[in-house]
Amino acid sequence: MNLKPFIDEIEKQNLKVEGITVLKGNGEEASYRWTPETRRNIYSVSKSFASIAVGMAIDEGKLKLSDRVTRFFKRDEAADLQNARWEALTLRHLLTMNMGNGEFSRPGSVREALSYELVRDPGTCFIYDNTCTFLASAMLTLATGHKLRDYLLERLFRPLGIADPFWKESEDGYTLGATELFLTTSEMAVFGKFLLQRGNWEGKQLVSAAWIDGATRTQVPTRPENKPDYNLGYGYQFWICRHGAFRCDGKDGQYIVVFPAQNAVAAINSDDENAEPILWAVWDHILWQL
Repeated sequence: MNLKPFIDEIEKQNLKVEGITVLKGNGEEASYRWTPETRRNIYSVSKSFASIAVGMAIDEGKLKLSDRVTRFFKRDEAADLQNARWEALTLRHLLTMNMGNGEFSRPGSVREALSYELVRDPGTCFIYDNTCTFLASAMLTLATGHKLRDYLLERLFRPLGIADPFWKESEDGYTLGATELFLTTSEMAVFGKFLLQRGNWEGKQLVSAAWIDGATRTQVPTRPENKPDYNLGYGYQFWICRHGAFRCDGKDGQYIVVFPAQNAVAAINSDDENAEPILWAVWDHILWQL
């Protein structure tokens, strides 16, 4: 794998990429760094880790996609829970960003999240939002008795060799889920390889292959935009890409791009608000070599 064309394109455009790691299923690895590798906030890539936790809880019989949000929270936590739209809201709606809220939000607590008005019927409109993932995290905690981060320690992080990562909590003690998980580029690449292997790691199925398959294919249409990497649909906390790929996608250029047909993964950390050209450089300068 020759990363020089990708490196040259990044530097030509003065994009603030911190590092890239590419893994092939045959064991080939290529990496390059512009800054020393360290754990950093991977922003919304965190959402895909939350999806895996939910899939594990479903495998264990602790959760169902059809579970209603109101079953997990007391009526006095938010007066609006008696609203018919809140009553209809399910875990599947949360995972597919079809909650019915009107705009992006970052709740600091479950109480705040449950106070939001649902302006549309759940399941009728894709609105990308942190509240959906946060409520799914809280539901997992109430269903399993473990915070999302702690739930994944022995089930995912440690088996993958990711030692006890930091994941920020809300003011009421739930793992945020949607953001603030801190990992290195290399650790992101390992997670990508786990996804590529459909949940299997060193001969053990950590989450069902069926969950990976469902989570990483289009479950709902996304809002029409002239953006070819954002209008191909959304799974369960994963974006569907061109070229038969899917990805985890975080603010300012955090990417894990999985190429099932090419048996490969590319993981990237960046600090650039102009992040889309980084993804385009993957298509132009990495994909053809896989």
